Amino acid sequence: MDAKVFRPFADGSAAVLGPLESAVMNTVWDIGTPATVGEIVERLEQAGQPIHYSSAKTTLNTLTEKGYLTKRPCGKANAFTAALSRDAFERRVVGGVLTGLMRNYRNPLMASLAQTLADDPASLDEFERLLAEQRALKASS
Repeated sequence: MDAKVFRPFADGSAAVLGPLESAVMNTVWDIGTPATVGEIVERLEQAGQPIHYSSAKTTLNTLTEKGYLTKRPCGKANAFTAALSRDAFERRVVGGVLTGLMRNYRNPLMASLAQTLADDPASLDEFERLLAEQRALKASS
């Protein structure tokens, strides 16, 4: 389920998924319960993003094969559910990107992060709090 591509200028899940995959994943997350292809198509159409049933079905099956969704029989249809919550998905994406950056660009990454945080006191305070939290966890284990 690890993302193979990261598009730094795309928004949200579209940074690692294609535009249609991102729209479908966001719809599945928004629905929050197992949903059929028809329900997802209907929700996308209501949001002003019309999609053909066959395109939605293909996309849902592709997302299932990639491990982003699970599917189970629901009568004559299949019901799809996100394999990870949106928050867990985002954490996995960020973790993967940062791991790659740390491995290949450690010093530029840390310098850029320090510069960016220095320009935003609220974010710097939050980062320091999270860092202290992680240090405490490491010390207690």
